[in-house]
Amino acid sequence: MRKAGVILLAFAICISLSGCNYPELYERVLIHGIGVDWTGEGYRVTVRSSASAGDEGEELFTCEGETVLQALSDLSLSTGREPFYSHNYLVVFGLDCAENGLDDCLDFFVRYYNTRPAVKMFLSLTTAEEVLSCGKDGRLMKMSQLQALGRGGRYNGQAAEVEILDFVNAVKGEGSSPVLPVLRAGEEGVEVFATGFFSGCKLAGLMDLRETRGWLAAMDRLKTGELTVDGPRGGTVTLSLRDVSGKTDADGSDFKIELEVDADISSADRAEMEAPDAYAEIEDSARELLEGEVQGAIDRAVTGSGCDIFGFGSLLYKKEPEFWRENKESWPDLMKECQYQVSASVKVRRLEQENRNGID
Repeated sequence: MRKAGVILLAFAICISLSGCNYPELYERVLIHGIGVDWTGEGYRVTVRSSASAGDEGEELFTCEGETVLQALSDLSLSTGREPFYSHNYLVVFGLDCAENGLDDCLDFFVRYYNTRPAVKMFLSLTTAEEVLSCGKDGRLMKMSQLQALGRGGRYNGQAAEVEILDFVNAVKGEGSSPVLPVLRAGEEGVEVFATGFFSGCKLAGLMDLRETRGWLAAMDRLKTGELTVDGPRGGTVTLSLRDVSGKTDADGSDFKIELEVDADISSADRAEMEAPDAYAEIEDSARELLEGEVQGAIDRAVTGSGCDIFGFGSLLYKKEPEFWRENKESWPDLMKECQYQVSASVKVRRLEQENRNGID
């Protein structure tokens, strides 16, 4: 009887899987990217998709609705196919959408059963439609290339990497504000232009790439990249970051950020390296540069706009919960009056060390 029951169950599963409840791939819009723009009355949604699993990013659709879900549901009216989200790489929000507030349109990507919240999230300097429709020589830019822009910070040290869940957690977390990488479309393609910081779900301002690097360093998220600093004899020296660590500590409502940096010299004029105390001066230049970039990010987002992108409030919440409970409602204003001390220690590996390690 048990064997007969198993056979009947397997047969029932096969019947259900072969039924009409599961459309074939050609009956679906295989979504690779979604862009959301605010129209003033609702949302204009741009969709990049492929006709098959191996045909990446060759179709472009636009649809409108009072909500993001309504717009995407209407996609089937113009395509005759069902939207399929499991292949989605990224979501891009237009500037107007971010200034109006992302909370309403973001809710769809978190709650809707068919979407994946662990996808890359970006902000467009103009419209999301402009980014997703960008191409060259009559061909749309591949979605995998756009997705890779979010990983660029791992290599150039000047771009934030954010997923939808990261953004939502920062909005809902105690004493933290979210950020998003900002994309700019041009004739040569799409590039990371800046980093947007938010007050809740509303865009509050932009940090440039140098300030972004300072923020990444302080958050212990800067691992590689290049620093160009002034040499001891007026030229330039380029350093390749080898190891960067950042740590933040709190003493009451005063905060201290410490950076430790190891770097190699990747480019320098001979005259620069022949100067007395060349390495010490290069290290000082790199230290001043990094400290200035961290301080610039603090001035721009924290004291300038009241956005706690460094998580200072979160640190207080963990270390001094009673103080935080008493002051969290006024924290955006209070942290503008806090003291922030930034210090960096930079060690540049000597050329003879590099050569010896290369031989070993």
